[in-house]
Amino acid sequence: MKTRITLLAFFVAVLFTSNAQQLPNPSFDLWTTDTLAPNGWSTYESLFHANIGHAEKDASDKLIGAYSLKITSDSVPNLPTYGVLAGACGLGKAYNSAQGPAFRGEAFAFRPDTLIVLYKFNSPGTDSGLIFISMNKAGSSVFGHPVYGAGVLLPPSGTQWIQLTIAIDSGYNSTNTPDTLRLNFYSSKNPGVNGGVQGSVLHVDGVLFGYVTLPNALQEVADKLNFSVYPNPATDLITISTEENTTGFRAVISDINGKIVSANTLEGQKTSINVAEFANGTYIYRIADAQGNILKQNRFTVVK
Repeated sequence: MKTRITLLAFFVAVLFTSNAQQLPNPSFDLWTTDTLAPNGWSTYESLFHANIGHAEKDASDKLIGAYSLKITSDSVPNLPTYGVLAGACGLGKAYNSAQGPAFRGEAFAFRPDTLIVLYKFNSPGTDSGLIFISMNKAGSSVFGHPVYGAGVLLPPSGTQWIQLTIAIDSGYNSTNTPDTLRLNFYSSKNPGVNGGVQGSVLHVDGVLFGYVTLPNALQEVADKLNFSVYPNPATDLITISTEENTTGFRAVISDINGKIVSANTLEGQKTSINVAEFANGTYIYRIADAQGNILKQNRFTVVK
């Protein structure tokens, strides 16, 4: 399956009126009281019922909301046979399989076109982060009939957050509508026992599915907002303006390679964003409402 770190050629529509169509807690802002896992997800901490140092909420290094998810490859206390194990977070309940810890996934009956992930990854060795996504339809086998499945490697990003857009639509291997989704994040490319690289760290934030066509309700909202972004080209500031109240909306700006250069909360009908430190070039902005629905995206240039 190909990945692309570029603009989509269409508006990405994400719908929260049906919980199954989007992911629970996509920005990892809500955590259980014992902080062992973000709500709706599981970690090895929640499986072992102990803080083993693999997963945590990060309030200082994040892009959307209060926290990002931080997972780290490390050894597991009192379980030396696991060796260095990739930190992990996955949908649904975690369980211990013959191959090591795993995640069951959750009910999901949709066919999204894209998966959008904000991530940052670094490793002291030659390692990559990993996203594993699969969709299945119940059948006679234990895991049912496969509808979609792919693993996507996340290369090191240095100090930069990356906005990764993964094309799903071309990877479906049947016309079935799935009933189960598995989505797992790992801090090492080998999630098996003894497969991790000590100290590899993956941050994840703002995980959303995209759909080619905006649902009618969201299309009406997007049309009504009628955003203006000016000046274009810009030198020091850009202003995002609309006649509607957009308090709580967010604007994420990335360069053409997908690196996040700015993430801002909008302030009512008009918000100015400082681009004075941006290098000359083309940038992409995406505007999302308070629930994460992406309602507008386009390009602007910086020329000095």
